[in-house]
Amino acid sequence: MNLLQDLKLKLNITWVEEETENRLQTILKDAVSTLDYKLGADVDYSEGMERNLLLNYCMYAWNNCENEFDDNYFNNIMQLRQKYEVEKMKNESN
Repeated sequence: MNLLQDLKLKLNITWVEEETENRLQTILKDAVSTLDYKLGADVDYSEGMERNLLLNYCMYAWNNCENEFDDNYFNNIMQLRQKYEVEKMKNESN
């Protein structure tokens, strides 16, 4: 399954409509860019905590309340940010 289908499942969107599909694609694209910045890395969102964080951010964006996301997911953001900082340090030392 791809991220668009995962997002539609998360949001309980069962209909197919071009306007909805376009809005979801835009939300996904913006979410990837936003979370990459917050996490300080180019992240693979295909699985795990990263995927879950992306889908939750998209849910907030779908409901026009992205401003509440950082407060509610601060711990998740920091955990993933630390993970990518450690990976970056490991790569730089090799």
